[in-house]
Amino acid sequence: MTFGFRNKRRAFELFVVLGIHAFSTHAAYGAGREVATLSGSAAYVIPAANTGKSYDGFLAALRKMESGGNYKAVNTLNFIGAYQFGEAALIDLGYVRRDRDPYDNNYGGGFTGKNGIRSIDDFLNNRAVQDKAAKAWMKIMWKYIEADGLRRYAWRKVGDVQMTPSGMLAAAHLLGSGALKDYIRANGQSDFRDPYGTPLSKYINTLAGYDVPFGPSKPAVVASL
Repeated sequence: MTFGFRNKRRAFELFVVLGIHAFSTHAAYGAGREVATLSGSAAYVIPAANTGKSYDGFLAALRKMESGGNYKAVNTLNFIGAYQFGEAALIDLGYVRRDRDPYDNNYGGGFTGKNGIRSIDDFLNNRAVQDKAAKAWMKIMWKYIEADGLRRYAWRKVGDVQMTPSGMLAAAHLLGSGALKDYIRANGQSDFRDPYGTPLSKYINTLAGYDVPFGPSKPAVVASL
């Protein structure tokens, strides 16, 4: 899941209130995750295609990490869909209107009707829109990465971990570009976790090396910090 909005402080405060010790603004799917479908809805899991290290392959791998590839997934913090979007992210993307608290995931402002999406059910039942939203979200995430001055770390080693544009995107999706920045500044020693215990480094490593349309090309020699 991802909260959205550049300033992640409100999300961090929310996790403190919930008793969840994490810097993250995002909660992912994986071991120990509690993800369900809406009442009466059948799971809508799309088998992974043989997309290799392409951009589509990256999105398929991200879906698997987030929700097991289930487009109808809804987790215990009310993040929704295959990519586990939260209310604030869907506001950023133009699907939900902003209300008094964009981080409580109650979608109280209602849906805007963008791309025909007028409810949570509409979103969960439209895999094409979810994929389109994910691509738009990755573009936003890379802009945040560049705004935080992190582009220059692509293809460099941070501690023992090689940073790649796709791994950096995945990390920003998990915990926000601010957490990625802190991870790099600490040379990989500050490995923040999401509310379900997934470390930032897992996304950096697992989703590394995909051909995403962002960031510099891989150099002949990889530098270290």
